[in-house]
Amino acid sequence: VVEPEIDESVTMFDPIAEPVGDVAVLALRLATCALLVHHGFDKIQNVDGFSANVVAKFFGFLPGPPSFWTLSAAATQIAGAGLLTVGILARPVAFSMMCTMLVAVIFHLLNTGAEGFPLAVVPQHSYNYELAAMYVGVLAYFAATGAGAYSIDEKVLGGELKLYESAFNKVFGEDER
Repeated sequence: VVEPEIDESVTMFDPIAEPVGDVAVLALRLATCALLVHHGFDKIQNVDGFSANVVAKFFGFLPGPPSFWTLSAAATQIAGAGLLTVGILARPVAFSMMCTMLVAVIFHLLNTGAEGFPLAVVPQHSYNYELAAMYVGVLAYFAATGAGAYSIDEKVLGGELKLYESAFNKVFGEDER
């Protein structure tokens, strides 16, 4: 008598865990973009202030006028939030947004220091760099994994990595699989 093989790695929770995880990734992506986009709008509404008080003061070594860097950060936050929201080219978009927010973390650390991290209780109840650091972490996740199952990359384009592979092969003349 031959006994049927039982896959020990499969549990009774697997059929529901994956879709729940996919919805959670979608919710994280939508919430992150909805919250981040206003940082870009804020920069556009106050280009001179941000350029003078942040870019020129803390990043004066950058070439070109400070307003260029202010508007570049704003464009990354606004356009990036739009693209990541729907899940188009998620990895490079999230990476560019992550780099922008990493510069924000650097700014806050230069401006106020580490503020006694990790155990200090600061008067404003959160470190000044805390929000920017959280954005860096979340955006690093999307830069590494993509936008998830419920994205244009996956549902319309057939998979983000497949899209990049196809483009790479067209540029460098490799045979497509």
